[in-house]
Amino acid sequence: MKKLFPSLLLVALILWPLGGGLHASAAGLTDHITVKSYDPNVDYLAAINRALKDGGTYAMQVGAIYEQQRNLKISSLKLPQKQTSYFSTYTTAAEILAAIEADSKPKYTEEDLDLLARIINAEAGCTWIPDWVQRCVGSVVLNRVKSPLFPNTIRGVIYQPGQYPPAYNGMINRKPDARTIANAKYLLENGSITPANVTGQNGVITGSGLYKSYYDSILGTTIYFCYT
Repeated sequence: MKKLFPSLLLVALILWPLGGGLHASAAGLTDHITVKSYDPNVDYLAAINRALKDGGTYAMQVGAIYEQQRNLKISSLKLPQKQTSYFSTYTTAAEILAAIEADSKPKYTEEDLDLLARIINAEAGCTWIPDWVQRCVGSVVLNRVKSPLFPNTIRGVIYQPGQYPPAYNGMINRKPDARTIANAKYLLENGSITPANVTGQNGVITGSGLYKSYYDSILGTTIYFCYT
């Protein structure tokens, strides 16, 4: 037990700023670890990268705990990002870093970025509309791409008949500004910011219920983001 204490204390001190919630059995630091909480504001994937690149004595153990916290965060908040198992699949920090890098490479085309930015601009491009609203608009598109109820490409979703009027009335041809492009890129690189079953965006509540809404006090209109 005396040999375990310094390492357990070290990990506890490292984890404290990142949400804590660690329970470790006396069998060993890397055995039977159960993460019970997480910090919703922490980017755990970035934390894993930092831990492994720093190369400390307990980098793999710390990284494994961060991965568990990330997975718990994803499942608890019903985030669209996929849970990972890097530390049970690979045995070295180099292998894990390579896998993370491969998974983080853009899996979208320039056309995807352009179309997503254009539809966000057409639906919520006014300068006073907050970033989170623009990202919700884009998230609905990405959620639809992954849903079996809609086409499986960004182009297909946007140009699906009867879904997005800007695709047919010419508003999609308006050039998006830098902020809108940045929000579209954020979504393509990080995934939807809404639960995966938020596939509705309209001027009225549709589907199985309301997720979030935004009232535009200048235009006097409301955007409703709804569950399938």
